[in-house]
This record gives sequence, C-alpha cells and structure tokens, in this order.
Amino acid sequence: MTQHRIRRAEPAEADALRALAHRSKAHWPYDAAFLERVAPMLMLTAADVERHEVHVLEVGGQVAGWHRVTLHADRAELEDLWLEPAYIGGGWGRRLFQDAAGVARAHGAPCLEWDAEPYAQPFYERMGGVEIGRTPSAAEEGRTLPRMRLTL
Repeated sequence: MTQHRIRRAEPAEADALRALAHRSKAHWPYDAAFLERVAPMLMLTAADVERHEVHVLEVGGQVAGWHRVTLHADRAELEDLWLEPAYIGGGWGRRLFQDAAGVARAHGAPCLEWDAEPYAQPFYERMGGVEIGRTPSAAEEGRTLPRMRLTL
C-alpha cells in the first residue's frame, strides 16, 4: 500500500482544497451548466479551515483528498468529502470517511449526518450510512440529495 497520512489542513491550503473539490465534483456525469451552478456552493475559506475540523489525505506526499466536519450540539455534520478523481474507487474515500467519523466520535457526537452526492450514495451506504430523508438541492429545482446518518 502506498504511504499515506491524514492531517489537519492549514488555512493557506483552502484555495487548493476548494479547487480539488471542483475537480472531484466534475468526476460525476454532470454537464458544464450544472457544474457552473454548483461552483459557488463548493466553498472553503481559510477561516473555515481554522474554525472547522478540515483534514487532508496525503498519498505518496501529494494531496489526494480532504474532508470537513462541523460540530453541533446534537450531531456532527460531514460538510465535505472530496477526492482527486484518480483516487476515487481505490479505497481512499473509505480512509477519509473513517477519519471523519473518528473526528466526530472524538468530539462526543452521537451521530454524523450529511447530504450525500447522489452518485456517491452507494459508497456512503457501504460505510454504514443510512438515508434518513431528502434535502432539496440548491443547485437545481426539483432535485433532492439523500440525507444520511451514521450512528456513532
């Protein structure tokens, strides 16, 4: 297995991590117009990195993905989980997801919840996530996202 590590992100990495999220979203079979509509929603600022639990996956010394967990009184929220397209399907998402769940657990959250990328729902179900509802998409009227939960 290639050497890897997961570490806290640095605020100066926010722009590069945001760009990675855009590349990751474009991995799925969306048209250019849709990707343009969602671009403003794929945000990460230096302040977000300082304020939230943002962790980076490095594989062979290169950034391969990242996740962001926010903490709330009744749960933790998986705000983001993104991989460089070349790493999708190679088991790296599992490592990132397990780290995110570990972060939530370490902060005493009883569960981790998130709105899933519909194409990634089978992945999240393999991770133990259960669909608990649907969230209206801000990107497209009538589109919904699976609302998922992992009990910790």
